[in-house]
Amino acid sequence: MSSAEIRQCFLNFFTCRGHKVVPSSSLVPDDPSVLLTTAGMQQFKKYYLEPDVAERDLETRNIVSIQKSFRTSDIDEVGDDSHLTFFEMLGNFSFGGYFKKEAIELAYEFITRELSLTVDYVTIFAGDDQVSLDGESKKIWQTLGVKDVRERGRADNFWGPTGAEGPCGPTTEIYVNNLEIWNLVFNEYYCRPNKTLEPLTSSGVDTGMGLERLAMAVQGQNNIFGTDLFTPLLASLSDALPLRI
Repeated sequence: MSSAEIRQCFLNFFTCRGHKVVPSSSLVPDDPSVLLTTAGMQQFKKYYLEPDVAERDLETRNIVSIQKSFRTSDIDEVGDDSHLTFFEMLGNFSFGGYFKKEAIELAYEFITRELSLTVDYVTIFAGDDQVSLDGESKKIWQTLGVKDVRERGRADNFWGPTGAEGPCGPTTEIYVNNLEIWNLVFNEYYCRPNKTLEPLTSSGVDTGMGLERLAMAVQGQNNIFGTDLFTPLLASLSDALPLRI
């Protein structure tokens, strides 16, 4: 399956399940707390606080997008087999429409049925002194037949906010070929600039899956540069560069 086919498959899958396609926003965000758009949820932050506004503006509470993103938080890892600064993020979002059960079931169905990939293991938030263990997600995964559910701390399985403040919450991550390809964020809290957490009046879903990593898994490559997203570019560079002895 080509990268173009993966994009379309993702959009079709969620459109058929009641999601509205929303175009990628600009890499220069409206959010003044960040310099560049770092995640698919950037343009939707306000809707987690006001789900009724989302339904009015978007005509639905459930959407899907493919967001152009630029991230430097893991700059030290860029250039390895799976990290980039610029990438495309596939994501489905719900602003008070559905939550953990539906989000996990949709992700599992897309990975295993649409793409015929095998989930090696998943991770959930282990809990800390502020937020408890995400036992609900663990039970949902086990019901789906995923037995390897690993508990991890805040650094790995708690996302947000993007910028100085905003929605945030525990996450569950999906690993295929021992590579983390999809992060499902369950926005249950609003993080203030002083890092205090306040429960949201309506919980929401924010997922992100890097197209480049997904293409790597689907196309059976050992690194992102072996996918059809990069091989034509690398071939062109090779042809253009003079032979040096």
